[in-house]
Amino acid sequence: MKRLFLTIPMLFSITFIAFSLTTFIPSDPAEVALRVNEIIPTAEAIEEIRIELGMDKPFLIRYANWLNDLFHLDLGNSYINNNRTVIGEIARSLPATLTLAFFAFIIVIVVSIPIGVLSAVYKDSYFDKIIRLIVFIATAMPNYWMGLLLMWLFALEFKLLPTSGATSLLHFILPAITLSLNFIALYVRLIRNSMLDKMKEDFVFYLNVRGIKQISIILKHLVKNSLQTSINALGMSIVLLIAGTFVIENIFAIPGIGRLCISSIFNRDYPMIQGYILMMGFLFVFVNLIVDIIQVYLDPRLKKGVKGL
Repeated sequence: MKRLFLTIPMLFSITFIAFSLTTFIPSDPAEVALRVNEIIPTAEAIEEIRIELGMDKPFLIRYANWLNDLFHLDLGNSYINNNRTVIGEIARSLPATLTLAFFAFIIVIVVSIPIGVLSAVYKDSYFDKIIRLIVFIATAMPNYWMGLLLMWLFALEFKLLPTSGATSLLHFILPAITLSLNFIALYVRLIRNSMLDKMKEDFVFYLNVRGIKQISIILKHLVKNSLQTSINALGMSIVLLIAGTFVIENIFAIPGIGRLCISSIFNRDYPMIQGYILMMGFLFVFVNLIVDIIQVYLDPRLKKGVKGL
C-alpha cells in the first residue's frame, strides 16, 4: 500500500512539471496561438488571448485551474485547430501507437527470450558468437536506418508489404520489426548474462548432483529465475516502446501519438505538448507500479522489502 501511496506525489510532480515546462518557455503562448492561426499578433490581440487563456492570473491559480480541468478530463483545445480538444486528439492517435507498440513487444518477447537462453546454454559456440555479433550491429544501428532498409527491401524490391499508413495489420509489420530491433538486442544480452549468472549459483550445482536432466534445469529453474530478474526491464520496455514510436511513426506515416507530438512541437502547440508529457509520465508511473506488483507476486521474498519502503 505504501508503494501505491507513493505514486500520488509522483503524479502531482508530473502535472507540475508538464504545466511548468510550457509556462516558462521563452516564447509567449498567446502570441504563438495567434501566429499558428495566421492572425497578426498585435498588442491588443495578444492581451485578449492572454485573458481568454487565463494567462493574466498568477501562476499558482492557473496551475490550480489547470489541475481542476485535468480532474474533469479537460486539457483544453489545440492551438492548431480550436475545434479539437487535446484529449480527443490523443484518443484519436493512441490506438495506432498502442497497436504498433503491442506488435513490437510481442516480437521482442518471442525473439529475445529463446535466443538469449540458447546463447547462454551454448556459450562461446559459433551460434553464440554470431548472435553476439548481430546484437552488436543491431545496438549500433539507428532504428530509422533499419526502417529505411526494410522499406526498400520488402516494400520496393519484393513488393510484399506497404510502406506507409495504418489501415490494416500489414501496415504495422515493418514498423513493428524496426521498433523492436534495438530492444531485441538489449534483451538478448540481458537474458544471456542473467542466465550465465544463474548457472554459477549453488542451486544449479545441487540440481546437477541430484541427476536432474539438463533440459529440466534450464526450463524449470534457470529460465524462470533469469526472467524474474529481467521482468522489470521488460515491463519498462512497454513505456519505452510507446515513447520510441515517434521516429518510426514519422518514417512509416502512421497517424499515432508520436507523430502528433512531433507535429505539435514544430507548430508549438503547447496544450498538445502538455498532454503528451502528462500521458507519458502517467504511463511510466502506472507501468512501473504494475511491474513491481508482478515482481512481488512472482517472488514473495520481495514482500518484506516492499513492506519496508
